[in-house]
Amino acid sequence: MRLWITRTRPAARDTADRVMALGHDPVIAPLLAVRVLAPESPVPAHAALAFTSRNAVAVWAGISPNRTLPVFCVGDATAEAARAVGFTDVSSAAGDARALAALIRDAAPGPVLVPGPARPAADLAALVGPDVPVMPRTVYETVEADIAAPAPVDGILFHSARAAVAFSRRHAASAPGRVALALSEAVAEPLMTLGFSEVRIAARPDEDALLDTLHPETLGKPPGPV
Repeated sequence: MRLWITRTRPAARDTADRVMALGHDPVIAPLLAVRVLAPESPVPAHAALAFTSRNAVAVWAGISPNRTLPVFCVGDATAEAARAVGFTDVSSAAGDARALAALIRDAAPGPVLVPGPARPAADLAALVGPDVPVMPRTVYETVEADIAAPAPVDGILFHSARAAVAFSRRHAASAPGRVALALSEAVAEPLMTLGFSEVRIAARPDEDALLDTLHPETLGKPPGPV
């Protein structure tokens, strides 16, 4: 299959390498771009960090040199990114925002700073609750990229609801006859009425599960209703 990788760089390159290893032909054309924002000040006192994406890790690593604090990450890929920039005390929730909130409640040593996007997908502070102070800090925003849809493609991978919404706004005409592969039900929701031949949803909200939808036994099944 020729597959459109819609996620932001540099993570898109990693996904493309994995797709190629499975025998498919990836095309990188991100639907969103990351724009670093001017830092807010001052940074509130905090005892730990939490990251909900690899983009957040990369942006914060360019802002702060401190790598001594414990770090809580939404998933394994984000945790790997945190270790790659020098953090050593890194825990992964291996799930979604609710799993990350549970991890923070159980293990955070004190107030948690959450560097992230201007429009986070979930209210982490509300999910954690009152027992642990959680302080979101806007460090970047994702904006819709002005790109042409690559053609021809057989399927399109969606890692975020923002990317799915951007597709629905700018590239809905590319949906008919193609397969959409979504990381979660929330990611799939904006895609359901666009005319895809099939919308496949990962069994878990991680890239391993998303790529599982590309296995031959999955491809051999007739398209389901959308």
